[in-house]
Amino acid sequence: MVIDAHLHVLKEKNFDKVTEDQLGHVHPTDTPIESIIDWLKDAGVRKAVIMGQDMSRIWNSSCGEDYVLECVENYPELFTALASVEPVDKWGRFNRSALKYFENAVTEYGFKGVLLTPAYGQYCSDDPQVYPFYEKALELDVVVQFHHCANPGGIFLAPYKYLNPQSLNNVLIDFPEMKIVVEHLNYPWWEELFFMMVHSNVNVYADLAMTYDRPMTLTWNLVKAKELGIMDKIMYASDYWVTGSGAWSDNPGEDMKRWIELIRHGINEIAEKCGWPNFSQDDIDGILYKNAAKLYGFDIGL
Repeated sequence: MVIDAHLHVLKEKNFDKVTEDQLGHVHPTDTPIESIIDWLKDAGVRKAVIMGQDMSRIWNSSCGEDYVLECVENYPELFTALASVEPVDKWGRFNRSALKYFENAVTEYGFKGVLLTPAYGQYCSDDPQVYPFYEKALELDVVVQFHHCANPGGIFLAPYKYLNPQSLNNVLIDFPEMKIVVEHLNYPWWEELFFMMVHSNVNVYADLAMTYDRPMTLTWNLVKAKELGIMDKIMYASDYWVTGSGAWSDNPGEDMKRWIELIRHGINEIAEKCGWPNFSQDDIDGILYKNAAKLYGFDIGL
């Protein structure tokens, strides 16, 4: 049993090729949804939380919210969705239409929350213009997911001043009951994230997307998470984006199986070799599916 807590679907038409070329990115093609379904099932994934990624404010690109909805409507047993919005518009103003879309996505389409990417939109997560989105998330009792960590594009794509963990800490202070997911273990600010998970909010979760190519670092961070008592808030995620780009090979199905195998067996093999504490089966099951099921209320027979 596996739940993938973070996976993107996209349409090529929603990406600005001039921007992608400027960033040196592989220009994406339409997500091969039937292939993704086969990859997920072959890897033992029973549920996947899918989302787009709105980067229209600075980069004139998004994944296409209509495609996210289409995937959920066509495959409701497999897919659950988060909306993605830019809470600040191109002129630096509160994005009222994005707030309305977020509300509709939850109340009309059954989405489970919203993805925010402060660094890509070049705003801080504690900007008062973003606070209505947090208030709406609390009202609707849904998740706010953050990309609040460094990006391979570095300071050009994701300027660090918008990633400073202090701004996220300010959000936690002002919205202590909000359900929050922080992607990628908040690389490279792992310990700052762990501090916030321990001390700020019982509803702060983190996913492991894009951490698997540094297995020693991943295992050591999980050892620290276990010692701090927050293993029940950490989730497996693939962060599928584009085949053959970034961490993804030309065979994403094999990538997924390899990463899941690392969680199932590899982290304990590394921990044993290093003399670190081992992870229990409950720890591993929590990462692979139990923690995501608890957060999103999935009925998977637990």
